[in-house]
Amino acid sequence: MSASREKSRRKEQPDNAGSKKKGMSKGLKWTIVVVCAVLVIAVITFFTMLTSGFFVNHTTAAVVDGHSISPAMVNYFYKDAYNTFYQNYSSYISYILDTTKALDEQVYDQDTGETWADYFTDEGLKNASQVYAIHDEAIKKGYTLTDDDQSSIDSTIATSKSYATSYGYSLDAFLAAQYGNGCNEKNYRSYLELTTVAQSYAKQIYNGFTYTQDDLKTEYAANPNTYDGVDFRVFPVTASLFTTTDTTSDSSSDASSSAASSSAASSSAASSSADTSAADAEVAAKEEAMASSMAEAAKGDEQAFIDQAYQNASSDTKDSYKDDAYSLKSDIRYSSATSSYNQDLADWLFDSSRQNGDTTYIAGNDGYFVAFYVGRETHDYNLVNVRHILISVSDTTDTTAMDTAKAKAEDLLAQYEAGDKTEDAFAALAKANSEDTGTASNGGLYENVVPGATVTSFNDWCYDSARKPGDTGVIESTYGYHVMYFVNADGTNYRDYLVENGLRSGDYSDWTTSVTGSVTYTQNALGMRFTTK
Repeated sequence: MSASREKSRRKEQPDNAGSKKKGMSKGLKWTIVVVCAVLVIAVITFFTMLTSGFFVNHTTAAVVDGHSISPAMVNYFYKDAYNTFYQNYSSYISYILDTTKALDEQVYDQDTGETWADYFTDEGLKNASQVYAIHDEAIKKGYTLTDDDQSSIDSTIATSKSYATSYGYSLDAFLAAQYGNGCNEKNYRSYLELTTVAQSYAKQIYNGFTYTQDDLKTEYAANPNTYDGVDFRVFPVTASLFTTTDTTSDSSSDASSSAASSSAASSSAASSSADTSAADAEVAAKEEAMASSMAEAAKGDEQAFIDQAYQNASSDTKDSYKDDAYSLKSDIRYSSATSSYNQDLADWLFDSSRQNGDTTYIAGNDGYFVAFYVGRETHDYNLVNVRHILISVSDTTDTTAMDTAKAKAEDLLAQYEAGDKTEDAFAALAKANSEDTGTASNGGLYENVVPGATVTSFNDWCYDSARKPGDTGVIESTYGYHVMYFVNADGTNYRDYLVENGLRSGDYSDWTTSVTGSVTYTQNALGMRFTTK
């Protein structure tokens, strides 16, 4: 082969050696492409799972009484704990929580650094522990959801769907917005079934305790102070009744007097502590003198106590004490007297030797309580049964609406008076006209009305000592107007009602402790990251 042809052939052949030095094999390239694709897919899958709520439903956030529960389930119990707290303290929630900030940014315990989110998580898991324990006990005993239970669950979900639709959400999106990411119809139903079984079974246990009349008598005889109440008058004697603020000043003071005051400051400081102690002792002596004088002057004379309270009241409470009822406390239980005042006053009020007209003064945290004993409420009377027709007014400050409601109530009463004037006739009017959705269907009937359980005007009408079967009337309340019909006072004996509830509560508490007393829960740090706080 000639030199020129060999040279030409070499040019036509690929430079394999150079190729190896300058690039990579096709196999390696494809390997890298595949690996990168897999990584991209993995990343996309991860974020899809993250945003879709996969981890919220498929990881363990906590182990509760042996049950591994998902972040979504923790969300339900967390929100339930928050809602319960909010309802209990709604009137002053703004003093406790900043509703504009996330709860995990607000410190609950300064010493530990625990946030409010931590607090509600713990409260939610404590509740979850009890729910799971009672649920497990129910299943062990063969309890299953009743038709009413199932209907209640279906109704709750249907209501949520209705709300979701009204706000333009799907149900899953609505639940996620309400409770947290990953919450949906499926796990919400599971939550409702879990809690409904626990609640329904617990209610069955609570109602299952029975007591004989001898049981009730024995319990009352052993613990009368638990079930009785007392009526008394009380007046607080505090330092504020003797403390005045000196607001006068000498406008002619100049720099020289200021300098003199400055030079005297150090010597004044030395005696200020002693002066304060002396002043406090003087005020304390005045408090006791007034309290002692009031108690002595009012012995056996309730009107004298009323007059003394008005005379000694501070300027900002004097108008209140013009009302004779302002100092009167009615049917106060021992526990309430202890928490509202102190145990010493509670013990004095509930002393079995106490008589009407007895007085005392007892030291409190700030001054003294002057007390006048009126009497003891043994609750030995029957609860009442009544019917009513409610003419509802949404805004009772609207005088026009209230006048219209009153006219309608009076017209209904006139219709009743013009007819047979029987209980059945009143019940028929109630079914046709009452706007109380809870009682309209049964003719407006309320049985065993417990004193204090209804609004004041309703309660006072029912428990008027002159009330007789068949009495009627029209009363105003915060709900609008009521046409009233008094059935009778043949309900349960109120004392027996209180004692039975006390025994039942005690027995139920013992049962709850036996079922839930040893339950525990632990948090899983990884799973808890997927909860919504």
